[in-house]
Amino acid sequence: MTARRRYHAGFTLLELLIALTVGLVVLTAATKLAAMTWVGVRGLSIRDDITRNARYIGLSLQRDVQETGVDLSSSVDFGTLATFSDTVVMLRVPYAPTASNQYPLSTANFATGVCGATCVEIKTGGPAPDLAVGDLARVQASNTRRLIYVTDVAAVNGGYRIQFTNNANLLHNAAGIAGLAINPATTFVQKLGIVAYWRENGQLMRANKLNPNLSLAGESIATGIQTLTTTLIFVNGAEAPQADNGSDGNSNNDYDDIAALRIRATVRGDRTDPRVNGGQPVQRQLQWWFAPRNLIYERNRV
Repeated sequence: MTARRRYHAGFTLLELLIALTVGLVVLTAATKLAAMTWVGVRGLSIRDDITRNARYIGLSLQRDVQETGVDLSSSVDFGTLATFSDTVVMLRVPYAPTASNQYPLSTANFATGVCGATCVEIKTGGPAPDLAVGDLARVQASNTRRLIYVTDVAAVNGGYRIQFTNNANLLHNAAGIAGLAINPATTFVQKLGIVAYWRENGQLMRANKLNPNLSLAGESIATGIQTLTTTLIFVNGAEAPQADNGSDGNSNNDYDDIAALRIRATVRGDRTDPRVNGGQPVQRQLQWWFAPRNLIYERNRV
C-alpha cells in the first residue's frame, strides 16, 4: 500500500513553486535577450542604411572627381575644379570620337569671327559641330579662357553661328567674350562636360547640365544630408573653402595649385525606431578626400 501511494504521489507545493520561479526567471531572461537582439538588429539595419548611402556617395564622387580636368588643365584664374559654399563643380572635355574637339573661328562673314557681344562664328571642315542649345563651352582666346552657355546654333555661310548668354561669370569662372582681344587664328570654341554636387533640402544633388536660367539641372542621389561642406587643399597643404583667381597676391591658392578636394557631411538615417537611439534619427559624420589624378598629371607635366 505504501509503495502504491508513492507511485501516485505528485509534486509538493514547494517543488511546484520552485519550478515555476525557475521557469519564470528563464522565460524573463529569454524574453529580455530576444528584445535586446531585436533592438540590435533594428539598430544595425538603420545604421546600414547610412552606410549604404555613404558608400554610394563616395563611389559617385570618386568617379566624377577623377574625371576632373580631362583634356582641360586648370590655369591660375580658370578652374576645372571649383568649390563654393556647399557646392563642388568639375569640368572636363567630353569624349566625342566623331567630332572635332576644338572649333576655330570663321572669318567668312566677320573679320574677327565675332558677330556680336554674345555671338561667335566657327568654321567646320565637315559635319555639324558637336555643340547644341544648353551646352556649356569655353572660348579660348590665346591664353585667356571664358565659359559660355550656348543658346543657339545655326548654319551660316562658312560655318556655324553660336549664340550664348550674356553673363560675366558662370560656375565661378569668367564668362562671355567682353573685353577679350580676339584673334581668330588663335581662338577656338570647345564643348565642355560638367558635373556638380550640392545639398538641397536635405538631399545630395548631382547635375551634368544647366537650366536655361543657368541654375544647375540636377537630381537627388542621396537623402538625409544634414550638412555638406566642400573645401580645397592646395599643394602647400593649406585648406580653403574656395580657390582664388590670382587677385589676392597669394600664388599658392590659385586654381592651378589645387591638390585635393575634401568633402564633409552629416548623414541622417531615413528611418527611426522608438527602441533605437531613444527614437531619435541616427546620424553619422562622414568625410571623403579625393586627389584628382588629371590635375596632378597636368601640373607635373609642366
